[in-house]
Amino acid sequence: MVGLVRDVLVDAPAVATDTTGGEVYEHFSEDPDLLVMAVVTEGKPVGLVARDQFFLRMADRHGRALFERRPITFAMNKSPLIVETRTPISELNAQILKDRPAALMDGFIATRNGEYAGVGTTLELFRVMARENADKNHRLSNLAEQLGRARIEALAASKAKSDFLATMSHEIRTPLNGVLGVTQLLQATALDEEQRDFVRVIDESGNILLRLLNDILDLSKIEAGKMELELRAFRPSALVHDTRTLWLGRAREKAIAFEIEADCDHDAHFEGDIVRIKQVLFNLISNAIKFTEDGHVDVRLHFLPIGRRRHVMRVEIKDTGCGIPEAAQGELFSAFKQADAATNRLHGGTGLGLAICRRLVELMSGSIGFESTAGQGSRFWFDLPLRSVEAEAAPAAVAPAIAPVAPVPTQAHTILVAEDNPVNQAVARGFLKLRGLEADYVENGQAAVEAVKTRHYDLVLMDMEMPVMDGLAACRAIRKLDTPACTVPIVALTANAIGSAKDRCQEAGMDDFITKPIMRADLERVLDAYLDPARRAARSRAA
Repeated sequence: MVGLVRDVLVDAPAVATDTTGGEVYEHFSEDPDLLVMAVVTEGKPVGLVARDQFFLRMADRHGRALFERRPITFAMNKSPLIVETRTPISELNAQILKDRPAALMDGFIATRNGEYAGVGTTLELFRVMARENADKNHRLSNLAEQLGRARIEALAASKAKSDFLATMSHEIRTPLNGVLGVTQLLQATALDEEQRDFVRVIDESGNILLRLLNDILDLSKIEAGKMELELRAFRPSALVHDTRTLWLGRAREKAIAFEIEADCDHDAHFEGDIVRIKQVLFNLISNAIKFTEDGHVDVRLHFLPIGRRRHVMRVEIKDTGCGIPEAAQGELFSAFKQADAATNRLHGGTGLGLAICRRLVELMSGSIGFESTAGQGSRFWFDLPLRSVEAEAAPAAVAPAIAPVAPVPTQAHTILVAEDNPVNQAVARGFLKLRGLEADYVENGQAAVEAVKTRHYDLVLMDMEMPVMDGLAACRAIRKLDTPACTVPIVALTANAIGSAKDRCQEAGMDDFITKPIMRADLERVLDAYLDPARRAARSRAA
């Protein structure tokens, strides 16, 4: 509540202009706490008598004899500070400090619509301000305490949300690994046309569930501030090639044209998070193809210089699809929003994709937007600031962590799979069988440690969460062995795709990381990389 002047008035008598100095002297003498009196005539204030100034004049030589019988007008302040009772105290303070510093000693007169209403003193002003400050400090203290509790509750809620998402991710990915894993195994068998169609439906449905799960986890990580960018050099020409390879077939399935071009040199290199750039680009292209039934989808990458070795990459995706109704455009980048219910029924989806695109682009210090006309198509675009890098510095950064190698020829390899879930064991067994490989299977980390002590293995596939001893502890124990077994390649198999699972695997000494559901291509990459004889020999020499 804002304090007003009326709140700081004191109980003090007002005297008339013909009141003598002796009478005023008696007032001050009888009330030692009386600091100031107003001089009023016909309801109007005309002056102010301050205790200190009055007694100074009385103490002067012959002062009392001079003023005792004369009207007080001879001793009063004829131009006191006069303020309205409705004036806020803050304004009064500012006025005193700026224009009337003497009022700090003399006091002031208050009026109500020009009529005398009372007098105020600096002492009372300080008392009210002290009370207000005490109340304000008390309220601030309570507010700080409430904010502290709210922060603790928010952190607890955030942790509970993260723990819940991590648990749900693990619990959903585990059965999904069985669904997609067995589907991939079925696709590698001899099926008739009807059976192959059934398997395709299962595979597509499982992948839709997987994309939904990944979208929710990505959105959660962004909101929690745990999404980190991994900057490295990349070639736009390579991005164009990868994009064309991935999406041209999808467009042809719908009998629509698909084109992508970049207006930069073939060997130009830029620094950015290529994984997140692809995520945004692919999501927008996927939407364009999904919502276009006839016509074309065109993608253009423009590079605009904005300074020394600085460029803005503008990516535009144009389509001739159904477009977006104007009423739905305002919330298009909001989570769980789609153009309308009919769109959702016809094409499916959760509405998370564009929300994630916007968050990712903003995380990369860029901007994103669109133009669309219902029934005529849409143009989506996003701008990203990028730094150009020298071509000769790029290969080390661009090269994948594991260079491609020729597929491993079928031969005798010893593989250990540490996995407690029977379905996941069956999926791993099926994938290995497709490569003509056999494996030993154990159900916990302690058994895995004992197994590598007693037999040589070329590769260990290690689940992270197992009873008795988890995969991380088992890996640490193996790395501490005082035998050549301590160098065996260990690849994590995990259904935990949120948080720092990958970092924890690396810290424990694991060589690689596969997220469940296990994709056949990911496992093939690991087998090609770690069962290659040349690589095994190099690893042994390094050990």
